[in-house]
Amino acid sequence: MPISLSDIIPEEAVEALREYLNHLVKSIDLFRKSLRLLNEVRVGEARGLLAEVVKTRNEANKKRLRLLEIIDDTRLEPSVKEDILHFVKRLDSIGDNVKEAARELTIMPYLEVPPPIRDGFNKLVDLVYQAAGYVAEAAEKVINGEHSKAIELISKVLEIEEEADRVDVENRGKLIVYSDSIKPPTLAILIHDFNRDLENAADACAEAADYLHILTTTWLQIEMIT
Repeated sequence: MPISLSDIIPEEAVEALREYLNHLVKSIDLFRKSLRLLNEVRVGEARGLLAEVVKTRNEANKKRLRLLEIIDDTRLEPSVKEDILHFVKRLDSIGDNVKEAARELTIMPYLEVPPPIRDGFNKLVDLVYQAAGYVAEAAEKVINGEHSKAIELISKVLEIEEEADRVDVENRGKLIVYSDSIKPPTLAILIHDFNRDLENAADACAEAADYLHILTTTWLQIEMIT
């Protein structure tokens, strides 16, 4: 009989996971809003939100470390413990890439980036936010043992990741099309790195969803506490 993730890990771990996911999604939302403010030439407000991104990310990291400590001390079948830890690692990758993009945004003369490329960035960060939100929702369903709903949400994450791949390719193509208007040349490097970090964040969402799928379809069909 299918069981929930909350049946095999301590309540403290469940709460730490929930708090970690909440902080992760919040940091992405703050980043997304900062990008919009920059497009509206509200630079001071945008920089304030970017500082909040880093702060929220640091708070998330505290929750992650506590979660890992609890999981490490929990008696679980080694393979299921490994998959839970891999899931958390992929969540961390989402946050790391968004944090790196936020740092790049603080040094990039963003308003000098050609508008079509900025539009592509907006699309990509919106997709990352949607994907991370679905990962968090799917994790909550796994916690509660709602496996079919979790699978539906996981599928949505994978669909979004495919769309993010398409936008990533479009953005890289625009970098070539508008290369003559991108000055200085170092700005092109920042644009490339910024786009790469957003795409990596989307990829990490899909990878996290894959590990949730494994937990849902394999390990949570039987109780794994030994």
